[in-house]
Amino acid sequence: MNRSLSAAVTLFWALSAGQAGAATDPVHQHPLEQQSQSVHGALGVIHFENSGARRAQPAFVRGLLLLHSFEYPAARREFQKAFELDPSFAMAVWGEALTYNHTLWNEQDTAAARAALAKLGSTPEEQTSKGKTAREREYLRSVELLYGPGKKVERDAAYSAALGDLAKRYPNDLDARSLYALSLLGLSPKRDIRTYMRAAAEAEAVYDIDRHHPGALHYLIHAYDDPVHAPLGLRAARLYAKVAPAASHAQHMTSHIFFALGLWDDAIAANEASVRVAAEQGEHAYHSLLWLEYAYLQENKRAQAEALVHSLTHDVVTGPTMENRLRASYIRATWLVETRGAPDPDAMQVVDSTGITSIGYFAVHDFARGLAAIGAQNKDAARTALAQLRARIDSAHVVPAGENWYSALSENDLSQARALGTALEGAIDFADGQHASGIAKVREAISATALMEFEYGPPWSAKPFDELLGELLLADGQRVEAAAAFQRVLAMYPNRRLSMEGLAATRAAH
Repeated sequence: MNRSLSAAVTLFWALSAGQAGAATDPVHQHPLEQQSQSVHGALGVIHFENSGARRAQPAFVRGLLLLHSFEYPAARREFQKAFELDPSFAMAVWGEALTYNHTLWNEQDTAAARAALAKLGSTPEEQTSKGKTAREREYLRSVELLYGPGKKVERDAAYSAALGDLAKRYPNDLDARSLYALSLLGLSPKRDIRTYMRAAAEAEAVYDIDRHHPGALHYLIHAYDDPVHAPLGLRAARLYAKVAPAASHAQHMTSHIFFALGLWDDAIAANEASVRVAAEQGEHAYHSLLWLEYAYLQENKRAQAEALVHSLTHDVVTGPTMENRLRASYIRATWLVETRGAPDPDAMQVVDSTGITSIGYFAVHDFARGLAAIGAQNKDAARTALAQLRARIDSAHVVPAGENWYSALSENDLSQARALGTALEGAIDFADGQHASGIAKVREAISATALMEFEYGPPWSAKPFDELLGELLLADGQRVEAAAAFQRVLAMYPNRRLSMEGLAATRAAH
């Protein structure tokens, strides 16, 4: 085993050591029964009345808890187990169907969900009728709307409206109210603040009743995870990881708030925990891995970050998948940007994109490789990276969202990739001595993406365009304009190391 791989393996073993203890609060698992929550405490506690058999309750409750923490495959297995234990348990099928809808990830396996619902009958009416109470039938009706005819955006709206009605009719059903909050978040892919605050208000209402409800805590974080509202989400972030210590996504999710506030020690701890919990369960927390690398590099912890780059390279070499190849591209892009092109045997290498529809992370890596080449005064290599980026765009085609994100490509994705090309071209022009042209093209890229909404976390482009602009302006002697550009970055990405260094440089230049 080479030294770098050994370091990565050592890191993973270190992150895998230990696990938080489980809570022991009781939970109502049946309208007529109360059982110990010791099995489920490590995922949180819920009180969900249902008509399923007693023997199926532990699996069902565990499935719902996992669902609230977006642990979809594990939740699906629990709901299926509950249905096997009680073949008349319609709500177990409801739960399984919901695991195929990843509201905030723009993923939906409609065919698989409809196949699951078919266990209850051949028509929506027959399926809904299998609910043993009026409330259960309303739950089933809502999921029938989610997977019924029509465009996804229409089905999402109908599902949310049905959940809203259910939540109003049963205000003590905290799971209905939490799922309604989540459905509201799903109505706003471009993050409309009014819609997000409606979702926050519903989740806050649940929080007021039960401050340990995993769904309410989770969805509050999603509603507040931007630099303006993040202080409101800090209490939920501090609590959610403790409520659901056995959910890898719950551990990671807290870092959405920490990133939005630039709290790097907290962000590192959260994502280390996420990676550790996933490893204990035999899973890969690649999403958390990317956030962890970025947080490490904000504190200039290069050895720890480099170990993560090599760990993903190892996975791609030994067991390539669509997901780990995409993730490897982005982790390399982040390394190149944050270290200003520090030597690394993997980071400049192009990852094989064969068979993958999504081009986002690959395009970002092209962009980062071009910037690193400019930093190394290798403009020919930068032009090659730009040509590869443009070829990637030219060969891409829009594919609607489906069961996973890496097999889809939107117009927004293509627009982002084009903006990356424009910004890289501007950086090359500037390196060629065409300062005005270079700066103008970077400004063009900024304008092209100004109305696009991106998930908060590591910069979607690895290198924020305003940060690139600030560096070019500073090099051109435009200190005031450069300072303004760096300040815009810091408003979006608080405590971002490179922008803070850039801002300090504008002051030192006086």
